[in-house]
Amino acid sequence: MEIQNLFFEMAKSKLPPGHHLADIVCDILGITFNSAYRRIRGETELTVTEFITLCRHFNISVDSIINHKPDGVLFKYAPLDLRDMNNYYAHMDRLSDLFKTISQSAEKEVCFMVQDIPGVHFLPFLNLRLFKIYTWFRSVNQSRITYEEFVSQVDIPRLSAVFEKIENIYRQTPSTEIWTKDTVKPLLRQLEYYANLHCFERKETFSHLCRQFLELVENVEKYTLQEKKEYNGKTVAFRMYLSSVDIMNDFMITKGDGKNVTAIRLYAVNGVFTSNEYFCTEVETWMQDTIRKSLLLSGSSEMECFRFFQEMKDKITELQEKFEK
Repeated sequence: MEIQNLFFEMAKSKLPPGHHLADIVCDILGITFNSAYRRIRGETELTVTEFITLCRHFNISVDSIINHKPDGVLFKYAPLDLRDMNNYYAHMDRLSDLFKTISQSAEKEVCFMVQDIPGVHFLPFLNLRLFKIYTWFRSVNQSRITYEEFVSQVDIPRLSAVFEKIENIYRQTPSTEIWTKDTVKPLLRQLEYYANLHCFERKETFSHLCRQFLELVENVEKYTLQEKKEYNGKTVAFRMYLSSVDIMNDFMITKGDGKNVTAIRLYAVNGVFTSNEYFCTEVETWMQDTIRKSLLLSGSSEMECFRFFQEMKDKITELQEKFEK
Protein backbone atom coordinates (compact mmCIF):
# COMPACT_ATOMS: atom_id res chain seq x y z
CA MET A 1 0.00 0.00 0.00
CA GLU A 2 3.05 2.30 0.12
CA ILE A 3 2.61 3.39 -3.49
CA GLN A 4 -1.13 3.98 -3.02
CA ASN A 5 -0.55 6.07 0.12
CA LEU A 6 2.13 8.08 -1.68
CA PHE A 7 -0.21 8.72 -4.59
CA PHE A 8 -3.00 10.09 -2.39
CA GLU A 9 -0.53 12.32 -0.54
CA MET A 10 0.57 13.78 -3.90
CA ALA A 11 -3.07 14.11 -5.02
CA LYS A 12 -3.96 16.04 -1.84
CA SER A 13 -1.14 18.51 -2.51
CA LYS A 14 -2.68 19.30 -5.91
CA LEU A 15 -6.21 20.03 -4.58
CA PRO A 16 -7.48 23.63 -4.93
CA PRO A 17 -8.65 25.26 -1.68
CA GLY A 18 -12.07 24.07 -0.55
CA HIS A 19 -12.00 20.81 -2.50
CA HIS A 20 -12.10 17.40 -0.82
CA LEU A 21 -10.19 14.39 -2.09
CA ALA A 22 -13.00 11.90 -1.35
CA ASP A 23 -15.49 13.92 -3.42
CA ILE A 24 -13.20 13.87 -6.43
CA VAL A 25 -12.37 10.15 -6.10
CA CYS A 26 -16.12 9.41 -5.94
CA ASP A 27 -16.82 11.37 -9.12
CA ILE A 28 -13.84 10.06 -11.11
CA LEU A 29 -14.23 6.38 -10.21
CA GLY A 30 -18.05 6.35 -9.86
CA ILE A 31 -17.97 4.79 -6.39
CA THR A 32 -19.59 5.57 -3.00
CA PHE A 33 -18.06 7.83 -0.34
CA ASN A 34 -17.32 4.84 1.90
CA SER A 35 -15.51 3.09 -0.97
CA ALA A 36 -13.53 6.25 -1.69
CA TYR A 37 -12.49 6.68 1.96
CA ARG A 38 -11.42 3.00 2.18
CA ARG A 39 -9.12 3.53 -0.80
CA ILE A 40 -7.73 6.80 0.58
CA ARG A 41 -7.04 5.18 3.98
CA GLY A 42 -5.42 2.18 2.29
CA GLU A 43 -8.02 -0.33 3.47
CA THR A 44 -9.00 -1.20 -0.13
CA GLU A 45 -6.39 -1.53 -2.86
CA LEU A 46 -6.85 0.46 -6.07
CA THR A 47 -7.19 -1.57 -9.25
CA VAL A 48 -4.73 -0.87 -12.06
CA THR A 49 -7.49 0.86 -14.05
CA GLU A 50 -8.48 3.03 -11.07
CA PHE A 51 -4.86 3.96 -10.40
CA ILE A 52 -4.21 5.02 -14.01
CA THR A 53 -7.52 6.92 -14.18
CA LEU A 54 -6.70 8.92 -11.06
CA CYS A 55 -3.11 9.58 -12.21
CA ARG A 56 -4.44 11.06 -15.44
CA HIS A 57 -6.97 13.24 -13.61
CA PHE A 58 -4.43 14.67 -11.16
CA ASN A 59 -1.71 14.92 -13.83
CA ILE A 60 0.62 12.70 -11.79
CA SER A 61 2.94 10.44 -13.78
CA VAL A 62 2.89 6.75 -12.94
CA ASP A 63 6.71 6.92 -13.14
CA SER A 64 6.91 9.48 -10.33
CA ILE A 65 4.87 7.15 -8.09
CA ILE A 66 6.44 3.80 -8.89
CA ASN A 67 10.00 5.12 -8.95
CA HIS A 68 9.70 7.53 -6.03
CA LYS A 69 13.12 6.54 -4.66
CA PRO A 70 16.25 8.23 -6.05
CA ASP A 71 17.87 4.98 -7.20
CA GLY A 72 15.01 3.98 -9.53
CA VAL A 73 14.50 6.01 -12.73
CA LEU A 74 12.19 4.96 -15.55
CA PHE A 75 13.00 6.29 -19.02
CA LYS A 76 10.91 6.27 -22.18
CA TYR A 77 12.87 5.16 -25.21
CA ALA A 78 11.68 4.42 -28.71
CA PRO A 79 14.22 2.49 -30.81
CA LEU A 80 14.72 4.06 -34.23
CA ASP A 81 15.21 1.46 -36.93
CA LEU A 82 15.69 3.83 -39.84
CA ARG A 83 15.43 1.06 -42.38
CA ASP A 84 11.78 2.08 -42.09
CA MET A 85 11.44 5.88 -42.00
CA ASN A 86 7.97 5.50 -40.47
CA ASN A 87 9.80 4.94 -37.17
CA TYR A 88 11.33 8.40 -37.43
CA TYR A 89 7.99 9.97 -38.36
CA ALA A 90 6.44 8.37 -35.26
CA HIS A 91 9.36 9.63 -33.13
CA MET A 92 8.80 13.20 -34.32
CA ASP A 93 5.06 12.91 -33.67
CA ARG A 94 5.82 11.94 -30.05
CA LEU A 95 8.18 14.89 -29.71
CA SER A 96 5.47 17.13 -31.15
CA ASP A 97 3.04 15.85 -28.50
CA LEU A 98 5.55 16.74 -25.77
CA PHE A 99 5.91 20.30 -27.09
CA LYS A 100 2.13 20.58 -27.46
CA THR A 101 1.80 19.76 -23.75
CA ILE A 102 4.27 22.54 -22.96
CA SER A 103 2.35 25.03 -25.10
CA GLN A 104 -0.83 24.39 -23.11
CA SER A 105 0.88 25.30 -19.81
CA ALA A 106 0.58 28.72 -18.18
CA GLU A 107 4.11 28.58 -16.72
CA LYS A 108 6.55 27.07 -19.21
CA GLU A 109 10.18 27.01 -20.26
CA VAL A 110 12.56 24.83 -22.25
CA CYS A 111 16.24 24.56 -21.27
CA PHE A 112 19.18 23.12 -23.20
CA MET A 113 22.70 22.26 -22.06
CA VAL A 114 24.49 20.93 -25.11
CA GLN A 115 27.70 19.84 -26.75
CA ASP A 116 25.90 19.76 -30.14
CA ILE A 117 23.39 22.26 -31.56
CA PRO A 118 19.86 21.63 -30.21
CA GLY A 119 17.59 19.99 -32.77
CA VAL A 120 14.96 22.76 -32.53
CA HIS A 121 17.33 25.16 -34.32
CA PHE A 122 17.46 22.89 -37.37
CA LEU A 123 13.70 22.87 -37.89
CA PRO A 124 13.45 25.98 -40.13
CA PHE A 125 16.24 24.54 -42.30
CA LEU A 126 14.82 21.38 -43.80
CA ASN A 127 17.84 20.24 -45.82
CA LEU A 128 20.20 20.66 -42.89
CA ARG A 129 17.87 18.67 -40.63
CA LEU A 130 17.62 15.97 -43.29
CA PHE A 131 21.41 15.84 -43.37
CA LYS A 132 21.48 15.04 -39.63
CA ILE A 133 18.96 12.25 -40.21
CA TYR A 134 20.98 11.06 -43.21
CA THR A 135 24.17 10.66 -41.13
CA TRP A 136 22.24 8.51 -38.65
CA PHE A 137 20.56 6.49 -41.42
CA ARG A 138 23.83 5.83 -43.21
CA SER A 139 25.70 4.83 -40.04
CA VAL A 140 23.02 2.51 -38.67
CA ASN A 141 22.27 0.81 -41.99
CA GLN A 142 25.89 0.80 -43.18
CA SER A 143 24.49 2.19 -46.40
CA ARG A 144 26.46 3.82 -49.20
CA ILE A 145 23.45 5.81 -50.38
CA THR A 146 24.11 9.46 -51.30
CA TYR A 147 22.47 12.34 -49.51
CA GLU A 148 20.34 13.19 -52.55
CA GLU A 149 19.16 9.58 -52.89
CA PHE A 150 18.18 9.55 -49.22
CA VAL A 151 16.21 12.81 -49.52
CA SER A 152 14.29 11.45 -52.53
CA GLN A 153 12.90 8.67 -50.29
CA VAL A 154 11.70 10.95 -47.48
CA ASP A 155 8.09 12.08 -47.04
CA ILE A 156 8.96 15.79 -47.17
CA PRO A 157 5.41 17.19 -46.65
CA ARG A 158 4.89 15.05 -43.56
CA LEU A 159 8.21 16.01 -41.98
CA SER A 160 7.83 19.68 -42.90
CA ALA A 161 4.45 19.82 -41.15
CA VAL A 162 5.68 18.35 -37.87
CA PHE A 163 8.91 20.40 -37.97
CA GLU A 164 6.89 23.59 -38.39
CA LYS A 165 4.56 22.63 -35.54
CA ILE A 166 7.42 22.06 -33.08
CA GLU A 167 9.32 25.16 -34.20
CA ASN A 168 6.26 27.39 -33.72
CA ILE A 169 5.82 26.12 -30.16
CA TYR A 170 9.55 26.60 -29.44
CA ARG A 171 9.35 30.21 -30.64
CA GLN A 172 6.46 30.81 -28.22
CA THR A 173 8.21 29.23 -25.23
CA PRO A 174 10.77 31.05 -23.05
CA SER A 175 14.10 29.28 -23.26
CA THR A 176 17.55 29.10 -21.70
CA GLU A 177 20.50 27.55 -23.56
CA ILE A 178 24.05 26.72 -22.50
CA TRP A 179 26.53 26.25 -25.36
CA THR A 180 30.31 26.01 -25.52
CA LYS A 181 32.78 27.41 -28.04
CA ASP A 182 32.83 23.91 -29.61
CA THR A 183 29.06 23.41 -29.99
CA VAL A 184 29.24 23.83 -33.79
CA LYS A 185 32.11 21.34 -34.20
CA PRO A 186 30.06 18.11 -34.39
CA LEU A 187 28.11 19.37 -37.41
CA LEU A 188 31.25 20.82 -39.02
CA ARG A 189 32.99 17.46 -38.67
CA GLN A 190 29.99 15.59 -40.10
CA LEU A 191 29.78 17.87 -43.14
CA GLU A 192 33.50 17.57 -43.83
CA TYR A 193 33.53 13.79 -43.30
CA TYR A 194 30.66 13.07 -45.70
CA ALA A 195 31.98 15.55 -48.26
CA ASN A 196 35.32 13.72 -48.23
CA LEU A 197 33.43 10.47 -48.85
CA HIS A 198 31.76 12.06 -51.91
CA CYS A 199 28.29 11.57 -50.42
CA PHE A 200 26.95 14.61 -52.27
CA GLU A 201 26.17 14.17 -55.95
CA ARG A 202 26.35 17.91 -56.62
CA LYS A 203 28.71 20.55 -55.29
CA GLU A 204 25.71 22.90 -54.94
CA THR A 205 24.19 20.55 -52.36
CA PHE A 206 27.14 20.94 -50.01
CA SER A 207 27.21 24.71 -50.55
CA HIS A 208 23.48 24.93 -49.83
CA LEU A 209 23.93 23.01 -46.54
CA CYS A 210 26.73 25.37 -45.51
CA ARG A 211 24.53 28.39 -46.29
CA GLN A 212 21.73 26.94 -44.18
CA PHE A 213 24.27 26.30 -41.41
CA LEU A 214 25.25 29.98 -41.53
CA GLU A 215 21.59 31.02 -41.43
CA LEU A 216 21.01 28.78 -38.43
CA VAL A 217 23.87 30.42 -36.51
CA GLU A 218 22.67 33.89 -37.51
CA ASN A 219 19.19 32.98 -36.30
CA VAL A 220 20.50 32.01 -32.85
CA GLU A 221 22.69 35.13 -32.82
CA LYS A 222 19.61 37.28 -33.44
CA TYR A 223 17.75 35.63 -30.54
CA THR A 224 20.79 36.19 -28.31
CA LEU A 225 21.32 39.86 -29.18
CA GLN A 226 17.62 40.69 -28.86
CA GLU A 227 17.19 38.49 -25.76
CA LYS A 228 13.91 37.25 -27.20
CA LYS A 229 12.13 35.09 -29.75
CA GLU A 230 9.11 36.29 -31.68
CA TYR A 231 5.99 34.59 -33.02
CA ASN A 232 2.93 36.31 -34.51
CA GLY A 233 3.89 39.66 -32.99
CA LYS A 234 4.41 38.27 -29.46
CA THR A 235 7.79 37.81 -27.81
CA VAL A 236 9.23 35.52 -25.14
CA ALA A 237 12.56 35.56 -23.31
CA PHE A 238 15.69 33.90 -24.71
CA ARG A 239 18.88 33.54 -22.65
CA MET A 240 22.15 32.22 -24.02
CA TYR A 241 25.11 31.25 -21.82
CA LEU A 242 28.64 30.37 -22.89
CA SER A 243 30.14 27.64 -20.72
CA SER A 244 33.89 27.75 -20.20
CA VAL A 245 34.02 23.99 -19.55
CA ASP A 246 33.06 21.12 -21.83
CA ILE A 247 29.56 19.67 -21.54
CA MET A 248 29.67 15.89 -21.62
CA ASN A 249 26.03 15.17 -22.52
CA ASP A 250 23.16 16.90 -24.33
CA PHE A 251 20.25 17.63 -21.99
CA MET A 252 16.86 19.22 -22.58
CA ILE A 253 14.42 20.04 -19.77
CA THR A 254 10.85 21.01 -20.62
CA LYS A 255 8.88 22.71 -17.87
CA GLY A 256 5.10 23.01 -17.87
CA ASP A 257 3.07 24.11 -14.83
CA GLY A 258 5.50 22.54 -12.39
CA LYS A 259 5.92 19.26 -14.26
CA ASN A 260 9.37 18.68 -15.74
CA VAL A 261 10.53 16.22 -18.40
CA THR A 262 14.24 15.64 -18.99
CA ALA A 263 15.58 14.34 -22.30
CA ILE A 264 19.09 13.03 -22.90
CA ARG A 265 20.10 12.96 -26.55
CA LEU A 266 21.39 9.66 -27.91
CA TYR A 267 23.31 9.47 -31.18
CA ALA A 268 22.24 12.14 -33.66
CA VAL A 269 18.44 12.13 -33.69
CA ASN A 270 17.12 10.03 -30.81
CA GLY A 271 16.88 10.34 -27.04
CA VAL A 272 15.51 9.00 -23.76
CA PHE A 273 12.90 10.87 -21.69
CA THR A 274 11.91 10.81 -18.03
CA SER A 275 9.66 12.80 -15.71
CA ASN A 276 11.27 11.29 -12.60
CA GLU A 277 11.26 14.10 -10.04
CA TYR A 278 14.62 13.23 -8.48
CA PHE A 279 16.42 12.96 -11.80
CA CYS A 280 14.85 16.14 -13.25
CA THR A 281 15.78 18.08 -10.11
CA GLU A 282 19.36 16.80 -10.22
CA VAL A 283 19.80 17.76 -13.88
CA GLU A 284 18.27 21.19 -13.27
CA THR A 285 20.62 21.73 -10.31
CA TRP A 286 23.56 20.79 -12.54
CA MET A 287 22.34 23.25 -15.18
CA GLN A 288 22.06 26.05 -12.62
CA ASP A 289 25.56 25.34 -11.35
CA THR A 290 26.90 25.44 -14.93
CA ILE A 291 25.08 28.74 -15.51
CA ARG A 292 26.75 30.28 -12.47
CA LYS A 293 30.15 29.45 -14.01
CA SER A 294 29.16 30.63 -17.51
CA LEU A 295 29.13 33.94 -19.34
CA LEU A 296 25.69 35.39 -20.11
CA LEU A 297 25.81 36.41 -23.78
CA SER A 298 22.22 37.66 -24.00
CA GLY A 299 22.20 41.42 -23.64
CA SER A 300 25.08 41.77 -21.19
CA SER A 301 28.23 41.17 -23.24
CA GLU A 302 27.81 42.47 -26.79
CA MET A 303 31.49 42.15 -27.72
CA GLU A 304 31.78 38.59 -26.38
CA CYS A 305 28.53 37.71 -28.16
CA PHE A 306 29.82 39.09 -31.47
CA ARG A 307 33.14 37.27 -31.08
CA PHE A 308 31.45 33.96 -30.18
CA PHE A 309 29.14 33.88 -33.18
CA GLN A 310 31.68 35.34 -35.60
CA GLU A 311 34.11 32.53 -34.82
CA MET A 312 31.39 30.00 -35.61
CA LYS A 313 30.50 31.70 -38.88
CA ASP A 314 34.17 31.93 -39.89
CA LYS A 315 34.59 28.17 -39.39
CA ILE A 316 31.56 27.43 -41.57
CA THR A 317 32.73 29.80 -44.31
CA GLU A 318 36.21 28.28 -44.20
CA LEU A 319 34.77 24.79 -44.66
CA GLN A 320 32.55 25.90 -47.54
CA GLU A 321 35.40 27.65 -49.35
CA LYS A 322 37.68 24.64 -48.87
CA PHE A 323 35.35 22.34 -50.82
CA GLU A 324 34.26 24.90 -53.38
CA LYS A 325 37.88 25.26 -54.43
